[in-house]
Amino acid sequence: MPWRGVFADGDLPDRPELLVRAASLWLGGDLVACHSTAAVLWGFDLRGGEAAGTDVLHFLGPADIDNRRLSGLQVHPSSLGTDDAVLHRGIWCTPPARTACDVVRLSASIDGLATLDAALRGGTCDREDLADACARQRGLRGVVRLGRLIPCADAGAESPMESRMRWRFLAGGLPAPRVQVEVTDGWRRHRLDMGWEDVLVGAEFDGLESHMTRQQLTADRDRHNWFTDRSWRLLHFTATDVYRQHERMVAAVARHLGNPRRTIMVL
Repeated sequence: MPWRGVFADGDLPDRPELLVRAASLWLGGDLVACHSTAAVLWGFDLRGGEAAGTDVLHFLGPADIDNRRLSGLQVHPSSLGTDDAVLHRGIWCTPPARTACDVVRLSASIDGLATLDAALRGGTCDREDLADACARQRGLRGVVRLGRLIPCADAGAESPMESRMRWRFLAGGLPAPRVQVEVTDGWRRHRLDMGWEDVLVGAEFDGLESHMTRQQLTADRDRHNWFTDRSWRLLHFTATDVYRQHERMVAAVARHLGNPRRTIMVL
């Protein structure tokens, strides 16, 4: 353990909750894991489970506690209190909906929808829970943006990058696509990351793992041709498009949608 006086059995599995429990013991007091630390415990931190071991661990305390940063730990005073804390994996932490809202309020805009999608996908909360948590945070920094994002969240999104790509489309004023669109001809069945079914346009995010083998490439091209034969237009994008060329990406989709009137949304 990185803190003096706290020890762990070497046979225990090296999991994030072990480090968080050790930090809580070292800090002492009635503290509650929060923000990205609680998101790791609930399973919807965008950086993955190893983040708890590499990033600052966050805890909430009473409203009058000193805001302290100690040896990889951050203790925050809580204006909302900690009466809603729940015991999860042996650790007191903020509830999942409150955790997701805290993370989104303090995150970059492009990550907000991805966090909400992941929270819904994990099944620890629903959209109503998120809306209630957002209402309780009224007046806090970033809560207006959070409130705009919650109605757009979808448990069907299967990866953070798909969510980020969808956020670009929404922020660019395009009609909201449906996620995980299923298309079948009675014999074969395929799904698209997202699509606009009324005009038969689909958008796919291609990660680094795509087309790693000849077999995968063959299957991908067969799938693409299958959609084309059924009058679908598939558009493929990468992380470079999402992060660096998003204006061009949104414009390309808009053209295929028939150039719908675009209203830039503040998300």
